Amino acid sequence: MPYDIILCPGKHCPIKQNCYRFTLEVLGRQDFFAEIPYNFTNNSCKHFIPNRPDEDDIRLKAYEIWQRNGYPDGKSLEHWLQAEQELM
Repeated sequence: MPYDIILCPGKHCPIKQNCYRFTLEVLGRQDFFAEIPYNFTNNSCKHFIPNRPDEDDIRLKAYEIWQRNGYPDGKSLEHWLQAEQELM
C-alpha cells in the first residue's frame, strides 16, 4: 500500500465510492485528511483519484493479453475486462 498517499475519511462525500483515497484498504499506519476535501460549493474534489484505471492503460494491457494468448479472434471484450481487472 502506498503510505505516501493521504486517504480520505469520506464522511458525507458524494463521490467516495469512486475515489481511490476512500476505497483503498488500510493495512497499517496511514494519514487521513482531517476534513473531507470535497468542495460542496462547486461539486468537485481537487484530491480525487479515480478507482478505475485510465482507458489507455487498459487498452495497452488488453493488447498485451491478446498477444500473450496467441492473437485469438473474437476475444476483445474478454481481454478488455481481464486487463481492467488486472490494473485495478
